[in-house]
Amino acid sequence: MRKHRITAALLAALMLTPLLASCAEDKTETPAPASDPTAPAAEVIPEEAEAEEEAYAPDDLGEADFGGASYVIAGLSNRTTTAVTASEVNGEVINDAQYNAARTVEDRFNVAISYEDLANDDNAMTTAIKGIVNSGEEKYAVTFGVDTQQISLALSGHFHNLKAVPEFNFNQPWWIASTDTIGVGQKSYVASSYLSYYCLYYMRVFCINKDIAADLGIEVPYQKVYEGTWYLDDLVAMTELGTADLDGDGKMGPNDRYGLSYEVFYTLQNSLGIEVVSKDADNLPVISFDVERASLYLQKMEKIVDNFGYYQTGYGSEMFANGLSLMCYCNLREVCNVIRDTDIHYGFLPAPKLDELQKDYMTVATDVYWGIPVSCVSEMPMIGTVTEALSCRHFNYVRPAFFETTMKTKLSGTEDDTKMLDLIADRLSIDFGYAYNANLSGISSIDDLVRDGVRSDTVASTFQRMQKSMNKALEKVLQKYEELP
Repeated sequence: MRKHRITAALLAALMLTPLLASCAEDKTETPAPASDPTAPAAEVIPEEAEAEEEAYAPDDLGEADFGGASYVIAGLSNRTTTAVTASEVNGEVINDAQYNAARTVEDRFNVAISYEDLANDDNAMTTAIKGIVNSGEEKYAVTFGVDTQQISLALSGHFHNLKAVPEFNFNQPWWIASTDTIGVGQKSYVASSYLSYYCLYYMRVFCINKDIAADLGIEVPYQKVYEGTWYLDDLVAMTELGTADLDGDGKMGPNDRYGLSYEVFYTLQNSLGIEVVSKDADNLPVISFDVERASLYLQKMEKIVDNFGYYQTGYGSEMFANGLSLMCYCNLREVCNVIRDTDIHYGFLPAPKLDELQKDYMTVATDVYWGIPVSCVSEMPMIGTVTEALSCRHFNYVRPAFFETTMKTKLSGTEDDTKMLDLIADRLSIDFGYAYNANLSGISSIDDLVRDGVRSDTVASTFQRMQKSMNKALEKVLQKYEELP
């Protein structure tokens, strides 16, 4: 995985921006902060002036003039409306960073960048993309869609092979590891990149209530993270200390305090190295489920789930927001929509390591992938150039703006929390097994062991029962890739 980091100098420069609106004010999964209608329109200024020059990661595209060509992005109104680009300035830091990025790319390459919502739900978007391709429509340069459905569209030949687009340099930091992870061999038809900030929005984090921790004498384990010794055992111990029968009725209920609130653990499972599918040296997927490590993971997680954890739809964020959990395992969407507008003094931690045998911390996320419809033919050089240039600008400016907004006001914005978010994002990846869930029979039974009720003493038999069907399904996926151009 390409490691990358926004320097402290860049973050410090961005922190000088006036405090603005929150990440999101609705539940439509698209941060759309309110702006002050009385404020003057923000001036589009050179972005380089907002950050130290050495912090900027440049592209290697050179110059081109596309004669005013139209570059239209197609997305979903319930997911990507404000996560990709902005059509006007409104004084909100993320919006204006997106606006400036688009106008800079427009001026550089003489193009017109715009965005259209094609659907308001995932199934309707899939139908719309099929219609675009089947009709030979070239209007839309890139189309976004929900992860598992985009994979199915890719397997049925609806997108160009991104690895064959010469303008794309996959060694650049705006291409997160998923481009290779969810591709096969030298073919990758959809991507999760900084073309949008959705890869950050669905990034999984542990939020910790610093006030509860202080009251209980629990040290927030920043130092352990830095030393590489933040382990799942530490998480278990903290959840035990954070659990309390607040109402004194002798049993745990929704009015008591828990060490951890949560909804699903499939991304945590993969962050701890319990993957179902891995890649060989040729980037080909193989079933690689480690029963012994999975059993160790479950032994530790059973302590949390059985004794110190509270399951709640919405990633446990409401429980955390009400001060009834020491920690919650959620994504930054819930931080923006639920947690941030509370009085809680909270911070961030990455997923821990399973044990000392795990080499590094990992962050596994879900995303809204994009692809280039195969109906696009005549403007491919323009599409490749603009997509790469926008991804570059968004990595350099929208990414830190998102973090700066996420961390403002209610969060103390300590240097440790800044470093935690940076560390978490630097290790961002997508899991192949989850992405192909709809196409790999049997994998859904073990891609979230905790959710599906697998226990440490039944994990071996569960995997043995599913292994044959998973291998057959994987062979079919590989055959489809062989047939794709």
